[in-house]
Amino acid sequence: MQGVKFDRLSLVSSALIFQCMEKATYRAPTIEELYALEMSARQARARFVAAALKSVYERARGALTSKVVRHA
Repeated sequence: MQGVKFDRLSLVSSALIFQCMEKATYRAPTIEELYALEMSARQARARFVAAALKSVYERARGALTSKVVRHA
């Protein structure tokens, strides 16, 4: 295994990482928090789709109702 160099801190750093992970206070989101996040995402998506449809409607309405000026 020539050319392979082991870091002198590799074992120490992995032990510190595991130690920090054990002490970490990870809290999984509750069902209510996940539901609220999903509802806010749905509302944001609905607002985006409504704005896109409104834009398409206004462009089509503007194209159909605009007066065409014909120069003779």
